[in-house]
Amino acid sequence: MPTTSGFFTAEERLDPQEMVVLHRVFRREIPLLADLIEAAVPGDRRRTVVLAEHLDLVLGALGEHHEGEDDLLWPKLRERATPGVGVVARMADQHDAIAGALAAAADLSSRWRTRPERDTALRLVDALRELDRHAAAHMDDEEEHLLPLMADHITAEEWFEVGERGRRSVPKRKLLIFLGAILEDATAQERQLFLSHMPAPARFLWRTLGIRIYKRTTSRVRRTNAVVPQA
Repeated sequence: MPTTSGFFTAEERLDPQEMVVLHRVFRREIPLLADLIEAAVPGDRRRTVVLAEHLDLVLGALGEHHEGEDDLLWPKLRERATPGVGVVARMADQHDAIAGALAAAADLSSRWRTRPERDTALRLVDALRELDRHAAAHMDDEEEHLLPLMADHITAEEWFEVGERGRRSVPKRKLLIFLGAILEDATAQERQLFLSHMPAPARFLWRTLGIRIYKRTTSRVRRTNAVVPQA
């Protein structure tokens, strides 16, 4: 457990790079989906469902990630990282702005799925681009100013708890897809780190089934051949 000074041994310290890798999912998928929805043919219900389902996964993961930070990280950092309390307060304020933009995008996504009209699609595109602006600025700020505080004041176990909460929020049938989204832009070292945290049966499932599922999903969503992480 953390000491009153807030610093840990090397064995207890988390690797802040894990959050950077997770952020890449939202940095990539939100603007990409905005472009894909803008290009969708009005009234094409099959295409609308494909994009809306993937968007629901991304928006749900972003919302749960931020709620996990609000509930599990910010209180600990306010208590332990006194000199950085202003940074934590700024992160919380940014979450409020993102939550509003996220709720607007989720509502429009639901409307578009029901009635795939051009006007609704364009409003959803605008909402996603607004969300992307808020989220990208927040992630830049978080990676530069918050991650050093987390490295000193949050244990790897506590960060794992945030990740577990996020994983539990992802529908089981979508877990391999979201894992693929995390691994897509990861370096070989980052990929090895994420997979090493998974039990052996889960790693086997990713190699034997997940890679194929992720390739099929990204091809359907993007209508292109995605770069799929192999292991």
